[in-house]
Amino acid sequence: MMISSSVHLKSRWIIINLLPLLLLNNRIAHRSQGGGEGIILTGAAIVADADVEHPKCRLYLAESTIPNAGLGIFTGINLHDGDRIAEPDIVVPLHDLDAHVGSIIDYELLWKQYSWNLEELGLQYDVHDGYAIVLGTGCVPNCNFALINAKEGRVRGYDHAGLHRSTDVGTSGFTGYHDQRMYATSDVPAGGEIFVSYGEHWFESRRRIVGNVPFESNYHEVDVFLAKFKYLTLKHGGSTTTTNGFSRDLWDVVTALGKFDTRNANALPVSFGDMLTAQSIGSAMSLFPYSVRSLEWLETNGRCMDNIRPGNSTIRQAGRGAFASRYIPEGGLVAPGPLLHVANKSAFYLYANISSASYLHDDDDDDDDDNDVPSGYQLLLNYCFGHRRSTVLLCPYTSPSAYINHGSGELTNVVIRWSEPSTPNHNAHWLEEDVDYLKSTVGVGLSMDFIATRDIQPGEEVFLDYGPEWVAAWEEYVVRWRPTLGSEDYVPASLIEEPLRTVEEQYSMPYPDNVIFYCHYDYHRGDSQGSFIWEDDWMELRLCPCQIISRAVERGSGTEKGEGVEYSYTTKMLTVDQVDNIDKIPMFMWSHIVMPSLEDVVPPTGEAHVLTKVPRRAIKVCDKPYTKEEFVSGAFRHEMMIPDDVFPEAWMNA
Repeated sequence: MMISSSVHLKSRWIIINLLPLLLLNNRIAHRSQGGGEGIILTGAAIVADADVEHPKCRLYLAESTIPNAGLGIFTGINLHDGDRIAEPDIVVPLHDLDAHVGSIIDYELLWKQYSWNLEELGLQYDVHDGYAIVLGTGCVPNCNFALINAKEGRVRGYDHAGLHRSTDVGTSGFTGYHDQRMYATSDVPAGGEIFVSYGEHWFESRRRIVGNVPFESNYHEVDVFLAKFKYLTLKHGGSTTTTNGFSRDLWDVVTALGKFDTRNANALPVSFGDMLTAQSIGSAMSLFPYSVRSLEWLETNGRCMDNIRPGNSTIRQAGRGAFASRYIPEGGLVAPGPLLHVANKSAFYLYANISSASYLHDDDDDDDDDNDVPSGYQLLLNYCFGHRRSTVLLCPYTSPSAYINHGSGELTNVVIRWSEPSTPNHNAHWLEEDVDYLKSTVGVGLSMDFIATRDIQPGEEVFLDYGPEWVAAWEEYVVRWRPTLGSEDYVPASLIEEPLRTVEEQYSMPYPDNVIFYCHYDYHRGDSQGSFIWEDDWMELRLCPCQIISRAVERGSGTEKGEGVEYSYTTKMLTVDQVDNIDKIPMFMWSHIVMPSLEDVVPPTGEAHVLTKVPRRAIKVCDKPYTKEEFVSGAFRHEMMIPDDVFPEAWMNA
């Protein structure tokens, strides 16, 4: 690089003053873990006309504007702050993975990278450990800390489309976690890529893979750097315009130094023109034009993600289904199907008598034969494809394709096909490689398409033939199915009516065994018992199992059902003798303890730890861990089957 003589002497002193900012790396705060497609880099993209709204597709799947980040999602319409971005997603728990199969998986299970924390989506009360898998748009958005414009919401609904475990064979065959939504947190123009925050820890824990990705704070540091750069160039060069040779040459020196791999250096504007823009509007916002694609480009190079929408299926035992959002012609795309591959479906094994509690205690019972043979599979198996002669599973992880139910004969109106070789993130040569090669890959790289076999009208349900093996397994399950003991009494905690019943009232009107109450009371072993008046800042405390002793009307006339009435409650913490074992309470209560026991998180027998004047919002009504439909023992589990003429012969290893 040639440097003019006018900059040579001054630049040495200026760079000495600026260099510490370039090399600075900020402290990393441990935040939430997320999942998605890519990493953060700056790069060029086609700029769209933000005022144009596409008349057809509202959401596209296409190559991300972030180089080397794989796929991203783009809005086809102008979005405003608070708008829902896509159709609601379903969430599938992948629970206690390390406890069940941590010792037998000899490859990287990609689902760990494409998941959310249980706490982020509200599943932390239902299992001890695991991941929340969002099947739909929630698996796809990339993270660009400079341009976060969306946020994943918690699961808003839990039900099984009117089915009940006491009467319906299909209840435990699909997830009841639904209506999980993604919202815009700022205005996004049509053609804009959607970005969510994975949390800094996600990138810090993968630093060797993704490098020093800039965080939000790094862009603030760069803004400070650019302000100082502007001041010094004005002082010594007289101008910061594009025609100022001193300023341009000095920026060449800065970008050369910026090759240091630090988070601040990676947040620097790439070009001199971008630097001038960043000085005006900020380094983060200067990246905005690069995050928008034209709708014409998306129509040609993207795949529409909202040709189908969810709704209750016309087949009762199927639960929810997929329905055409608009007319789809024969041969048209119903849904894109990017795939997350699992080299061996043993990764979804579940073993009897294994829990996170026993795993953390490192229990070793060599005499227990039940731990040698799997007793079932994770529910996620039902949302993946496989083949009778292979261990490989292929799991679509985006778009509403997870809602598509089985239908044979005249019902079938969809088939699956491999995507075209030119499709982004589809490595067609993988179809010729063996299973060991799939194990060695560290990212996703396969894709299928769901294609209409005939014209599909708006509002028509979409059906895919799951294959004869799946049909045979389902029919056998239906024949031998019997309701579990006590299933007629099961009521999800989400349906518990107000007001909450006291212990005395429950003698005549008991709650079902699956229901448990939690109060904000951060008990530790040895804490003194007593009666305490509720304080609002206790909402930040951990939860402890509790029971309702009494209630009082605070205000409101109301009716017999308590409508319009606000209550306060007197609660008492459950004691050791009232909780069966530590497996019956959520892991978040004892995850801070290395070798947990009940006595660490629940008061001892005979002690009275009482809270008075507790508002209703401070009492959490939950299902006990593992009592929901998704965890019912002996539930139907079977992958959807890929036809022989579609499945690669190289993967037939079983």
